[in-house]
Amino acid sequence: MPIEKARAIDSNRRLELKSQLEDCLRDAPASITLEIGCGHGHFLTAYAAAHPQEYCIGVDIIEDRLVRAERKLRRAELTNVNFVRADAIMLLETLPESVRVNRIFVLFPDPWPKRKHHKNRLIQPHFLELLAKKADSEAKLYFRTDHDPYFKKAHEVVAEHPDWDLADATWPFEYETVFQERAESHQSWIAQRAVKP
Repeated sequence: MPIEKARAIDSNRRLELKSQLEDCLRDAPASITLEIGCGHGHFLTAYAAAHPQEYCIGVDIIEDRLVRAERKLRRAELTNVNFVRADAIMLLETLPESVRVNRIFVLFPDPWPKRKHHKNRLIQPHFLELLAKKADSEAKLYFRTDHDPYFKKAHEVVAEHPDWDLADATWPFEYETVFQERAESHQSWIAQRAVKP
């Protein structure tokens, strides 16, 4: 695909996403809960039902998953959650300036196990830096995976990042996702927005 065409598609997608976010965040509080890679919406729908005072956004790149998530949302008759089709980086770059994220869930992300694909993993320094710019001062990032090498690498990346500190905190809400159900075991860590001197 020619570069100009790719740029035009990207620009159009950003404009669509900006409009969609402005619509769904119009009556939202200034601080939101975000699930990146929300899949079929099992976790976030249950979380939103249990936390009616929070406004939640679930993001995924696969449309079929979001269609199923929307069905769950309609059945649950919730008004404090929305699902959006977008890449996580684009979503963060497109969030209105007035909106901050407070809780961020990354549950069982694609581990991209082959070494040549590690660059595609979500938990990277650039992502953490961008997330920190959009996070409020008390934000927490909740990460869970069943892939031990990714757990170790993500733990190392967040531990070395100046914008985040690993936290000794309790996991805020348990609801078994499809991937968690399939996993023999899993590991979790929680990071909090670093306090700058």
